[in-house]
Amino acid sequence: MIVTVKGPVQAVLFDLGYTLINFEGDYKRVMAEAYLVLAQSLRTAGYQVDANDFAMRFDRIINEYYRSRDEDMTERPIEQYLAQVLTTYEIYDPLNSLVQNALENMYRATENHWQLESDALPTLQVLKDAGFRLGIITNAANADNANRLIDMFKLRPYFDVILISAVEKIRKPDTRIYSRALTRLEVPSANAVMVGDTLTADILGAQNAGLRAVWIKRRAERSENQLSSDITPDAVIESLAELPDTLSGLQV
Repeated sequence: MIVTVKGPVQAVLFDLGYTLINFEGDYKRVMAEAYLVLAQSLRTAGYQVDANDFAMRFDRIINEYYRSRDEDMTERPIEQYLAQVLTTYEIYDPLNSLVQNALENMYRATENHWQLESDALPTLQVLKDAGFRLGIITNAANADNANRLIDMFKLRPYFDVILISAVEKIRKPDTRIYSRALTRLEVPSANAVMVGDTLTADILGAQNAGLRAVWIKRRAERSENQLSSDITPDAVIESLAELPDTLSGLQV
């Protein structure tokens, strides 16, 4: 962990999913349905795949993708995993436009399940009015999907920088993605705070990069949080509405 003398908070970085927005519904069921949408889009484009079989194969390889990226913190294009599945059907070099359209259809099938937290925009406005520089760092396998969600909920105007792992090719908790955000904000780590819901990616990653970190307990019951009892946030909040006062308490 980087040891620095902390200063007054000048910048606040946010996670996106389960911090500013929340997924409503059965995530596994929604994703299973989305994989069927992906398969049907490929069939409509003329590729001969069985929808149910394709969805099963895609789910299997995506789970391997999730495992590998959590180990090395490298964000690989989801297109390459879709291509791997297509090769099992002896489909090689599919048209990029058709692949992108099919992936967009898949992600759009999930996007209406995301809801903006009711206190997100009011809190962001308070922080903006107070002069804080704001940023988003989100782990996302598809940049278009993340950008649509950001714009769907009219979040973009509040932020000076937005880093998406699919673009940066690295994921939280890799400290490099925090360093990139702070470089673009022109704020030292000692004057920055990260706000997120995941103890490993958001809290430990930020602290290792020299930031302070505020844990919002949106997903406290998730396994990655329950197995991270040795990680100590600088502050804990139940809702975003608590954040302005919490930041005041972190000022030195």
